[in-house]
Amino acid sequence: MAGENGAIWQVQLSAANGLEATAGAINTVLFNSSTKVPSDGAFGSETTVDFRRAVPENEGVDVDNNELQDMGISGLDITIEAVIGDADNDVAANSVNKLIKWLKDGNTLKTGSPIYSKGRYGLRLDNAPQWNAVPDNTPNTFGYHIRNIKFVYLGERVDLVGVTINLSLGGEIPNAI
Repeated sequence: MAGENGAIWQVQLSAANGLEATAGAINTVLFNSSTKVPSDGAFGSETTVDFRRAVPENEGVDVDNNELQDMGISGLDITIEAVIGDADNDVAANSVNKLIKWLKDGNTLKTGSPIYSKGRYGLRLDNAPQWNAVPDNTPNTFGYHIRNIKFVYLGERVDLVGVTINLSLGGEIPNAI
């Protein structure tokens, strides 16, 4: 796809692989196309990355000692804030409708072939490629999950909706990024 600098896509049952190109346009939401005006397309305004390590506290009983234990990576969460245009156009190709369908479809493919049991969503951020992940179904499997999506309709502009998409990386995080 040309002209945009970000994408989220959903891997389909019987897909040859988890690549963005395999998902096709109907299963991909593109962000920041340079060829579209604000009344059409999806425009990302902010991306937040929360890369977490598990560091529990092991309190000492009856002593002034508070040991910290490093247990490794505990998760990677990404929040994308965007504005979607043409939101009042109720067709399958509309980005709002795609996201609603994805929420209904679920985060994994556990039956059929191939199996994406750790996450079926891919992410491409051209300005932050270290967080990109193409869903994988090998022994080092991983993929993004959609935790939630919030839609905020913007005033009287019924064709514009603000969206906040919360993604979490599932599976073998060190192999994914």
